[in-house]
Parts: sequence; C-alpha cells; structure tokens
Amino acid sequence: MMKWSLNILKRMKIWSGKLNDKIKKCIGKNSKTNIQMLTYRNIQDLKAVGIRLKSSMTQRLRDIDFCGGWFSAELTLPMIIVSNSSAHTFRNLIAYEMCPDFENDYGICSFVTFMDSLIDHPEDVKELRSKGILAKCLGSDEDVANLFNIICTDLVADPEIYFEVRLKIHDHYCNKYNTWIAQGFHTYFSSPWAIIAFTAAVIALVLTFIQTWFTIQPASK
Repeated sequence: MMKWSLNILKRMKIWSGKLNDKIKKCIGKNSKTNIQMLTYRNIQDLKAVGIRLKSSMTQRLRDIDFCGGWFSAELTLPMIIVSNSSAHTFRNLIAYEMCPDFENDYGICSFVTFMDSLIDHPEDVKELRSKGILAKCLGSDEDVANLFNIICTDLVADPEIYFEVRLKIHDHYCNKYNTWIAQGFHTYFSSPWAIIAFTAAVIALVLTFIQTWFTIQPASK
C-alpha cells in the first residue's frame, strides 16, 4: 500500500512538471500571449461580440474549431448529451485519466474544463440547446450549469488541447473592428426580414439622393 501511494505521488510530481512545461510552451507560442490567455469566455460573452455557435454534428471531443471573419465568427462544438448519469460518467472517466499506471492526453479533463468555462449561467445552457449542441435529460438549465461547475472544481486540463481555438477566440474578442462588424452583421442581417428592411432602406436613401440631386441641378436642355 505504501509503495503504491509513493508511486502515485511520484507520477503526480512528474505530471505536474510536464504540465508546467506545457503551459510555458503554450505561452511562448505567441509574444502577445500572457497568463490571462489561459482563460476562456462564457457563451454570453462570445455572443455579445458576434460569435455564433454551431454543432459539429459529431460526438468527438476534439471536434472543436473556431472560424473568424469580418462579417461573422463561428465556434463549432461537438454534440453532448447530459443526463442523470453524466456526473458519475464524467467523474469515472476523469478518475481513469488520473490513474498513474499509464500516460494519456487528459482529453476528458480538457473537454469538461472547456465546457465548464463556456457554461457559467443557465442562459449559456439554453443557447447550447438552441443550437443543437447540448441535449439535456437533467432537470433545468441551471442544474446542467451547476453540474459542470461542480465537476470541474480543482480540475486541471492539458493547456495544449484547444489552445489554438482559445487563441483565435481571444484575438477575435480583442479585435474591436471585427467585433463591431460581426455585431452589426448579426443585428441587421440575422433574418431575411432584416435583410429586406435594410435593402429597402438603402434603396429609399439612394432614390432620395437622386431626387435631391436633380432638384438642385436640373438636367441642362
């Protein structure tokens, strides 16, 4: 028993050292990156800067991607089902990953931590449900939010997993021009009726300008 405990402590020490090396490596990838880069934004924060959610239509945990642009930005997430057994399932998988008998990439820990960072409030869960990313068979949206918050207490993820996605989100979030354009596009072109109304307003403005122009400067005879 004592030998087994010492082995666990030894493996934890080795893993902790590797984790610190990975964090330093990630931070060193970009000169603008700092410790604050190691945090995510929740769904409401992303939505506020024009980042939309999209389902990858798969359940592979690595199917997370971010695509930014001038007029829109999209965060793609895999589908996930949350039920009464999800808490036990995640805890068992996390415990399995923490087992000192073998090395792994801590994919479950990293994914659960990523989702927890996106989910702070029931509104975040509601947004994920509306996009077909999260299907719940567990009470209310608040129960789902609490589930992720509780599971991820003191949980450490691999900083290299999803780092590129996090970096892209950070760059988009800090770029005010992209944010303003994305917000405007989302506000005025989010539905066919909004596009029609905007087009009609532009046409009316152009016709008014033409009418005013010919009134001031009538065509020469």
